[in-house]
Amino acid sequence: MQSLLSSLLVTLALVFVAAPAAANPPLTPSAVVGPWKKLSHTVVLDGRSMDSHAALLQQRPCAAQVVYEIHADGRYRLDASGSHCDDKYKRMQEKLYAKTQWKLEGQKFTTSATNFAVGQSYNVSVAGQRMTWVGTEGQGTLVFERVNPAK
Repeated sequence: MQSLLSSLLVTLALVFVAAPAAANPPLTPSAVVGPWKKLSHTVVLDGRSMDSHAALLQQRPCAAQVVYEIHADGRYRLDASGSHCDDKYKRMQEKLYAKTQWKLEGQKFTTSATNFAVGQSYNVSVAGQRMTWVGTEGQGTLVFERVNPAK
């Protein structure tokens, strides 16, 4: 009986130790690679929550069609070609992302335009067609939706 009880306690201990790790397994790059549209970018300023992406769309509705492309080779690009925004805006936005790279370490997604000398890091999760980034240094929360390629 003592041995059965000991085995049961060891099993329960392993379940409680392993369960949190299994709840958030590291993402693989294939989970994030592909085209994404930004749905929101919520930040908290002075205790108030604000969606800066919604504010942008008030001024530039065309930005709703901007696509963020996460490439398997580490490139992270903004594609405004299908956005119907004016050409100057498209060129400016695409130039901002012309050298941006990304990397994924477990649940940490980092972007950088300086070969990772500096960058922005986020805790990332993917559920279905949604990807959520939560800034590790107060950058807010970004939500993206996967763009299904045209058939």
